Amino acid sequence: MVRTDTFGKKRIDYIIRARGFDDYRWIVPREDIAVARWVRFRCMFGCGEYGRTGSCPPAAPTVEECREMIGEYENAVILHFSADLSSRDDKCALMSGLLDLERGIFLDGFYKTFLLQFADCVFCETCAAEGTREKCADKIRCRPSTDAMCVDVFQTARKAGYAIDVLKTRAEIPNRFAIILID
Repeated sequence: MVRTDTFGKKRIDYIIRARGFDDYRWIVPREDIAVARWVRFRCMFGCGEYGRTGSCPPAAPTVEECREMIGEYENAVILHFSADLSSRDDKCALMSGLLDLERGIFLDGFYKTFLLQFADCVFCETCAAEGTREKCADKIRCRPSTDAMCVDVFQTARKAGYAIDVLKTRAEIPNRFAIILID
């Protein structure tokens, strides 16, 4: 078993900062990540991407599978981004950076490392998955979002000490959060 004691966390802190991420906090998944059924319903009834990508429901695991998988981890970091990511290129760049971070932590010996993205997958110009993992054209880089994994981002971010509120206008810059599960 790979240790994520103080020494391990310091190594991971170095990897995170070396890749330019500085707004993050350590959390304990079983205690700090809120998994809730309402998040899946919000995906089903309120998201235009539902059923269109290989990382979103219904291609995502069930609520119980999400809760169980997240509960298997002892450590995680929640990363915060407050940036205008209105273009697909901006989202792709940030998602690529997060995947590079996931890989860096993995290569340092934390073999269970798994990224929950801040948004639905945008790597392909047009997603061919049609709501199934089988048809996904980029299975290597495609990761589920926190929403697809039924994470109540508001409650989880607040438990980690971040201030987050519902945006009232499209002119406001959203807070975005990704989570890297680590063991």
